[in-house]
Amino acid sequence: MKSNPAHIWLFRKKRALGNFSIENSFEAMHRAWPANYKPQALEADNYSEGFLRRLRIIGQSSAIRTKILHITGDIHFAALAWPKWRRNRPKVVLTIHDIGFLNDHKGIKRWLMRLFWVQLPLRCIDHLVTVSEATKRAVLREAPWFGQTEITVIPTVVQQHFTPRKKQPNNPKPVALHIGLAENKNLERHAEALEGMDVYLKIIGKPSPQDLALLKRHNIDFSWQSKLTDEEMQEAYATSDFLLFASTLEGFGMPIIEAQMVGLPVITSDSDPMREVAGDAALLCDPFDTNSIRASIEEVIGNLEKREDLIQKGFVNCNRYAPATSAAMLNELYERLLNP
Repeated sequence: MKSNPAHIWLFRKKRALGNFSIENSFEAMHRAWPANYKPQALEADNYSEGFLRRLRIIGQSSAIRTKILHITGDIHFAALAWPKWRRNRPKVVLTIHDIGFLNDHKGIKRWLMRLFWVQLPLRCIDHLVTVSEATKRAVLREAPWFGQTEITVIPTVVQQHFTPRKKQPNNPKPVALHIGLAENKNLERHAEALEGMDVYLKIIGKPSPQDLALLKRHNIDFSWQSKLTDEEMQEAYATSDFLLFASTLEGFGMPIIEAQMVGLPVITSDSDPMREVAGDAALLCDPFDTNSIRASIEEVIGNLEKREDLIQKGFVNCNRYAPATSAAMLNELYERLLNP
């Protein structure tokens, strides 16, 4: 299947060590693309840091000649190259995965981030794609004037290298898998909920000195790994008893689907997008209430029938995030934009 220069995917510039969730999702859709010609991928020439480098990204975007220009995420400001008044412009699509980054800033810096990563780009595009209903609602809170009819929810695609494990682990005591150490990943409340329980905590990510002190204070039996390969992540899932993912904020919540693909019971937050992504295939808890988290842990450990039910429902839920499903939705959107 040949590439189609009439459909360009513009990606941020990859870092040697970084998070490639956007690239991985689009790569999986690319492999499953339903049309005769696949979109052509183009990477930004500059990293998204500093005024001049970002200006160069806008300049690179401005020079692209195509019918559909899809800015795949992160570098939202690349849409500023194509204001609606510009002649001979392509149809511009933007995917927003998450705008939780706005919460990392206050005052004038938050205002500037909202202006250049949300509000101004939205005024330049023809269509917005969000990866969840929760992200869609978050965007509309920041730009309530943007039309609902100009938004399509197309879920993030899970890489298909995750496969069902062949057997259940036989650990000396239950192993809870915790992924990520940003504040929203909720390690502190997870540790509080686990205190006094005979549960081993497997952490993906490198704990800070503060994290290590926290784990010691709550007498948590744990280990950690970081910078895992795809094969090592498969192994981390397969050798754990359940995923503990009571996150306080996500744009999507990819570990939920990854765990379900491998066959892990999932504990996650009773809030969107986690609730939306998990469907009926997870135990839901209040991520701000350690008693609620603890009750879910006790249930998944102590109820074999519930664990098996969650595993089977998880396999079914994964089908909603198959590459072919999202690829078909995106291809249909392109056709609609070019043939209104």
